[in-house]
Amino acid sequence: MRRAALLVSLLFGTHTLAETGPPLARVVQTSDQARQLLVNGGSFPQRVAVLRLAEELRETLLKALSLKQESYPIARPLLFVLSAEHPKETPPQIQAIEDPGGVKLQLRLAPLEGEASVAVERAILSALLMELSMRGQNAESPPEPRPTPRWLVDALLHKHHHTNPLFAPINLRPLLKSGQLPSPVALLARPEADLTPSTPEETDLARCLLALLTNRPEGVAGVQQMLRADFQPAPLRALQHCFPSLGHSEALLQREWTLAVAAYGTQQERISLDGPQTELEIQRLLQFELTDPATGNHFTFPLNQFADYRRLTGIQGVLAARQLEWIALRERGHFLYGPVLDVYASVCGDLAQGRTADVERRLREATLEQESVSARLSRIRDHMNWFEAVAAPREMSPRLAEFYRILDAQERPKVSDAVRRALDKAEAQLQLQREKEDLDLALDEARHRSQKAKR
Repeated sequence: MRRAALLVSLLFGTHTLAETGPPLARVVQTSDQARQLLVNGGSFPQRVAVLRLAEELRETLLKALSLKQESYPIARPLLFVLSAEHPKETPPQIQAIEDPGGVKLQLRLAPLEGEASVAVERAILSALLMELSMRGQNAESPPEPRPTPRWLVDALLHKHHHTNPLFAPINLRPLLKSGQLPSPVALLARPEADLTPSTPEETDLARCLLALLTNRPEGVAGVQQMLRADFQPAPLRALQHCFPSLGHSEALLQREWTLAVAAYGTQQERISLDGPQTELEIQRLLQFELTDPATGNHFTFPLNQFADYRRLTGIQGVLAARQLEWIALRERGHFLYGPVLDVYASVCGDLAQGRTADVERRLREATLEQESVSARLSRIRDHMNWFEAVAAPREMSPRLAEFYRILDAQERPKVSDAVRRALDKAEAQLQLQREKEDLDLALDEARHRSQKAKR
C-alpha cells in the first residue's frame, strides 16, 4: 500500500486519483512523414483521405510552379480540423491562428465521405498557396497570409484533374479569331473569395496565364514574389513588379498575353498528328514490350501474335491499357486512320476479355487498310511538294490551301465515303498525270535521239 501511495504521489503530486478525476482526452492527429500537414478529428480513414488529398494537391502545386519541397517551420504546420458539426453545404473556412509558435493556418471542414467536393479541393489549394505566401516575409514581423487569386486556383485545380492534355486540350482559337481576348488584369484582380463559378473559357485562360508566368526569365524568383504580392489594389503594377520582362505598359503586357494564348490556347491543334506521325505511333502501339514476372526475361510480341502472349500473367491489364492508348490516338491522329485505329482498339478489348474469334481476320484487314492509307498519303504529299515547288503560283490559292488543310488534318472533318472517293479520284488523276508525264518524257528523248542521228 505504501508503494502504491508513493507512486501516486510521484505521478500526481499530493493529489490522489479520486481528487484529480479522469485524465484529459488526447487530441488524435494524423500527419505526413515530415509533420507538415496535420489532420485532427474524424475517424482514421477520414483523416487519411484528407491527408492524401492535401499531399496530392501540394505535389501538383509545387510541380506547376517549379518549386522545391521545403520543410514548413516546425511551429507552423498546416492544420486541418474535421468537424462533424461543420455543415457540408458551407464552404470550408481558412483561419489564421496566432500562438506563441507563430501564425499558423487552420482549415475547418466536414469529414469526407467518398470523393472530395470541388469546394474542399479549392479550400485546400488556397490554404497551401497561403502558406507559401507566408514564407520569405520579413522575419521581424509576423507573416501575413495573402488573399489567393482565383485564376491560380482554377489553373492548378484543372491541371490536377487533367494531367494528360490529350483528354482536356485547351482551345481558345474562337477568342483569337473574334478579337475579344480579355486582358489578364481582369483575371489577376479576381480573388478566390468571389463565389461566382468560373466558366470553362476562364479556366483555359487561367492555364494560359500560368504557362505565361512560369516560363518567364524571372523563373522561380518571380513566381515566389507573385505568391507574396497583393494584386487587389493595383494588379498590373504588382504583376510588373514580379515579372519586369513583361514590359512597363498594358499594351506590352497585352502583346505578350496574346502570343501566350496563341501558343498555349491552340493546344488542340498542336497535339494533333499528321499522317507520318500517326503512322509512327501506330507502329509503336503494335508492339508489346513484356516482362515475364517468373524469370525476369523481356519479350517483344507483335499484336497479331496473340496466340503467343495471351496466356502470360497480367496480359489482360496490359491489353486493357493498350486499348485506351488506341482510343487516345484516335482522338489526336490523322482522321483517315480513324477506322483502322477503331479496329485495333476493339481487338485489344476483345483479347483482354479472352475473345479471339475473328480477331486474325480483322487484324489482317486493318493492316491492309493502314498500308493503303499510308501509301496514299505519301504519294499525294510527294506530288503536292513537287507542285508547290515547280508549278504552283507564288500565292497559294484557296483551293490549294483547302487541300492542304484536309491532307494535314488541321481541322479533322468527319470521315465519310465522299471524302474517301474524292481522295481516290485525286490519286487516280495524279497517277494518270504521272503516266502522261513519263510518256511525254520518253517521246522527248526519242525525238532528241533521232535529231542527233540525222546530224
